[in-house]
Amino acid sequence: MKKPTMRTIANLMLGAGVVVAGIRVAARLFAHSLSAGLATHRDDTASTYEAALAQLSQLQAQDDETINPICCTQLLTHGRKMPQAIVLIHGITNCPQQFVELAPQFYHRGYNVLIPRMPHNGLADRTTSDLRNLTAQELRDASNAYVDIAHGLGERVTLLGLSAGGTMAAWVAQHRADVDEVVLIAPMLGIGSLGPKLTVLLMGLFLLMPNIPTQHLFPFQDGPTHSYLGYSSRALVEVMRLAASVYLTARKTKPAAQSVLLVTNAGDTAVNNHVTWQLVSRWKDKGLERLEVYEFGREHHLIHDVIDPEQREQQTTLIYPVLLDLMTHEKVAQHAV
Repeated sequence: MKKPTMRTIANLMLGAGVVVAGIRVAARLFAHSLSAGLATHRDDTASTYEAALAQLSQLQAQDDETINPICCTQLLTHGRKMPQAIVLIHGITNCPQQFVELAPQFYHRGYNVLIPRMPHNGLADRTTSDLRNLTAQELRDASNAYVDIAHGLGERVTLLGLSAGGTMAAWVAQHRADVDEVVLIAPMLGIGSLGPKLTVLLMGLFLLMPNIPTQHLFPFQDGPTHSYLGYSSRALVEVMRLAASVYLTARKTKPAAQSVLLVTNAGDTAVNNHVTWQLVSRWKDKGLERLEVYEFGREHHLIHDVIDPEQREQQTTLIYPVLLDLMTHEKVAQHAV
């Protein structure tokens, strides 16, 4: 058998390089096509408390008899516009009940607290396939509406999102200059250990396939009783579409919000922290004024959902004091981290 010549090896390496470059270009073009139009938005900012309640009623009107009563959009209000308002956006498959113990802690500190229900989440039927109808446009419009309402609830607006809610929060950070602080907790900007390009290719694959409702294949075990028993592959693609839009916009445009708090979990395998770091690095390079970062170490063995008290392996006695300290700058009694 003849040994390959240096020219043959060089040609093979060149060919492999061309293939890799082609995949990268294709992934970038595909990402652009998937996220087209998601940067555009129309604001309708509530200027008064009464205007905020009127806009909120439109959200609450979507909470019909199919929705679990504890999963409806919620407002913890002091009955007037306050110095501080906060929006808490739950993760996909969960609902506002995820914040049942954290939200009151902000309320008792004088915040008006808005806890909206993400579109197609919170249904009483935990085996529903309705998540397959979720679109990135809905997530964008919902994010925008939450900010609009919050302006009538508080002079200073903070928006916090967990997981897919963190993806929505990232969109807000990129596009809404009228939010005083955006808090990203374990944002879903990449899938597991997959990088941006492989994530885009996986998105394309999922778009070609029928929707995969995971609750019928390997349902979640021992999760909160108000959350769904599985994901939708199509819904995952739509969340990643919104993430891709933020990621691509950040390549050329500074974030609109100028104060971002990022909270990550070093042991989180559900999302890609590396992609998150790439995004916030772009924001810093483009002129983000204030970035505060906190990472919980692997030694804590935290789960992805660090908020919902119903999670079986939850450690809210560790998490909540840290979050409250970071966000309110109070010294809250906490475990060492």
